[in-house]
Amino acid sequence: MEKIKSVAAWGVVIGIFVTTVVCFMDRVNISVTAPLMIKEYGWDTKALGVVFSAFFWGYFLLQLPVGWLADKFGARKLLGISMATWGLFSIITPLPKSAFGLSAVRAGLGVSEAPLMPAQASFIARHLPRRMVSRIQAFNLSAIAVGPLVATPFAAYLMIHFGWHSVFYACAVISFLLCTYWVYVTKQAHMTDDVFQPSSQAVATEKKVVPAIFDQPLKKLEVWGSSMQAGCNSYVFTFVVLWLPTYFVKARGMSVQDMAVFSTIPWIVLFVFMNIAGAIVDYVKNNTVHSIFWRRMILVAGYVWCGTFILQIQNVQTSKQALMYICIAFVGLGFTWPVGFSLPIEYAGLKAGLITGFLNCFGQGVSIIQPLITGYVAATNNWGLAFVWAAGFSLAGAVVVLVTSRYNTGVQKAASVTAAS
Repeated sequence: MEKIKSVAAWGVVIGIFVTTVVCFMDRVNISVTAPLMIKEYGWDTKALGVVFSAFFWGYFLLQLPVGWLADKFGARKLLGISMATWGLFSIITPLPKSAFGLSAVRAGLGVSEAPLMPAQASFIARHLPRRMVSRIQAFNLSAIAVGPLVATPFAAYLMIHFGWHSVFYACAVISFLLCTYWVYVTKQAHMTDDVFQPSSQAVATEKKVVPAIFDQPLKKLEVWGSSMQAGCNSYVFTFVVLWLPTYFVKARGMSVQDMAVFSTIPWIVLFVFMNIAGAIVDYVKNNTVHSIFWRRMILVAGYVWCGTFILQIQNVQTSKQALMYICIAFVGLGFTWPVGFSLPIEYAGLKAGLITGFLNCFGQGVSIIQPLITGYVAATNNWGLAFVWAAGFSLAGAVVVLVTSRYNTGVQKAASVTAAS
């Protein structure tokens, strides 16, 4: 059985995980500081929605170019440059006083963070065991939950004691330290195929096998379905990650301290169930015929579960009830990430960076409009309708996956040929 076989390799895997944690801390910190920022600047939720949306413009525009660069030249340097650059944008975030100026900075942050997912997918496809892809991606993507989990109480503490500006300065320092770690640990691993399983021989085997099956992945129904569902996933995730703190403060009248506690709990649930889902999905992959179809059915179930419980929030009477339904919904959402972001590696193989960038284009395209929709709805103080929109996108994700799934993709033949070689 393929496995990660060196301490240096594990250091890189942990580095990928921590990179995702810090990246999402940088994305979330503005949502935690938002209640104080709009009070200081006199903005409403519409202006805040424009600021939130700006990040995703920068992120969206570079997805395909950075995916191609990662596949062509490797992920190591690209990720290192990305970390250093987003640290610089964190430093200058508190400087603008207008919504337009802050939007420009947030767009720059989006550009600097754009390589994250495509470069990580490209790296995993080249260097890490295929039998463990879902677990590795689940572990890595669960960092998306750890980012808000850490950032929310961390930012709340800094806001209370040092002001909201300090949150961005602290995140910049963390980013620079992470960049230093990444350069060191990847240099130690030498970034060669013989450090990881599968070996160069396995990669050569894949080059012979995959073109017969998914040689043109952008023409495949499943790739388009995966990309469209990523947009649905991104709407739900972006809604919660950006607006939950503001919802608890403005709609439920919470203090910053109570908001920090309530906003943290759902991310614990998401972290746990992402990793549980990763193990289940890999078991399905390694022990079933036509496993891509059955994994996509797991994706459908996750979306239906998530959307059903988010829909209930519009009628809740208390903050605790809202928190309960969000947590239950996150159980289903946790099962969507390990499937949605591991299948492109199998669809595309050594083109995984490009295909993940393509998938992320749909996700970030929807993320551009999500803050604008919620900002407008929240301005009317109709938070129930905002949750209805999120539930609708989750249920739409289930429909998209259903209508773009075929029972036999032929990819399982590639797995058997690779295993036999």
